[in-house]
Amino acid sequence: MKTKIVCCFLLFSTLTWSVNVVYGQRFGRRNFGQRVAAPSQPIYQGQLQQQWPQQQWQQPQQQWPQQQWQQPQQQWPQQQWQQPQQYPFNGQQFPTQPAITNQTTQQQLQQPQAIPQSLNSAAQPKSNSTQHWTLAIAPPVRHHDFGVVPSFSDQEFVFEFENTLDQAVELVGVRASCGCTKPSILTKTVAPGAKGKVLAKFDTRNFKGLKKATVSVSVRKNQPYIEYGEIQFSVKGKIRRDVVLNPGTVTFDDITLGKGAKRTFQVLYAGNPNWQITDIKSSNPNIKIESKELQRQSNRVDYELTVHLDENQSVGSFLDKIQVHTNDQANKNLTINVQGNVKSVVQVSPVRLGVVSKDQKIEKRLIVRGARPFSIKTVSTGDDRILFTPSEGNKTLHILTYKLDTSSTGQIRSRITIETDDPDQHLATVPFEAQIVPATFALDAVEQK
Repeated sequence: MKTKIVCCFLLFSTLTWSVNVVYGQRFGRRNFGQRVAAPSQPIYQGQLQQQWPQQQWQQPQQQWPQQQWQQPQQQWPQQQWQQPQQYPFNGQQFPTQPAITNQTTQQQLQQPQAIPQSLNSAAQPKSNSTQHWTLAIAPPVRHHDFGVVPSFSDQEFVFEFENTLDQAVELVGVRASCGCTKPSILTKTVAPGAKGKVLAKFDTRNFKGLKKATVSVSVRKNQPYIEYGEIQFSVKGKIRRDVVLNPGTVTFDDITLGKGAKRTFQVLYAGNPNWQITDIKSSNPNIKIESKELQRQSNRVDYELTVHLDENQSVGSFLDKIQVHTNDQANKNLTINVQGNVKSVVQVSPVRLGVVSKDQKIEKRLIVRGARPFSIKTVSTGDDRILFTPSEGNKTLHILTYKLDTSSTGQIRSRITIETDDPDQHLATVPFEAQIVPATFALDAVEQK
């Protein structure tokens, strides 16, 4: 029993000592036996105020003065960056190593006329020159609208421009901004006075809906130095999903003059069962069209169109349009291309000699062919410098010899008219072009080629 009392007393003493130790560490007491009354205010507030005075965290302006961050003009004076008269520059002398410093003024950066005229003239000569000569040869109309066209129809257009310069121009590249258009160069070198041609094909097989594209042609001239430029064309068209053309093109190839011809194709429609063709018109009076309805089942309507080419169609290639009018209120018209080539009974190739040196001896031959034997009556030109030797006899092939007088420089643009006794073609006319230049210029042109 006594042992239990002793153990309880020791346990009580240990607990009392532990409480005094903790209480002394909490309130800074070292005399564990002395009893102190609880303070009326927490002591730790006064201690915090002694460590972080109120003036330091309520008035930080002493560390970051208001004048320094509100008035930075003391470090960068307003007069230095607004009025740097200290930078002397009157346009008479250009510094060899100009540098933009704190003393460089906004007025100097906004007044480039202070740069010497010799440096200004050499800074941008090529851009102005390029813009000038490309605009000189660019045609006034550089846009083509294919209109509303059926799917799987062949749509193409040839852009032309005339070389008005005194030297040849080369077409070195072409590209399109959209895959719906496939461009290609038809004439890589365009002589002075000749026409450059670029073909743009509209892809109606892989694309549908409204499509637009820009065709950019890179051109180059070689005198007085090599210089590049660019001419841009644009095309657009709406490709219908519900109308298909079969076959995709209407072509008259190698039609003999005076001989009529016809072609047949189909227009296939899927959609409104009441859809129908109301009228058909052609831009060429020598082309006539007839339509016939083949079937009308469910939402499928098929038509057959027959195109007649009149015998009065002139010699040469042609590209015309057929407008098919329908009762479709959303898209009333369809555009279909008709192209072809009419051969003459008497065939003569154009004469384009290009650049010829002055006093150079020119004596060449011109071949005239016919589908049947014929004779040549006369050969006339619009220029006295071109002299032809007539051909005699009635035959299918005539070889004419001509000479060109190159004693004077200048450009020759004339036409050769051949009169025959063929009943279907009495006259055959072809162009004759040449450029006579001094011998040194001609040699430079030959070396560049």
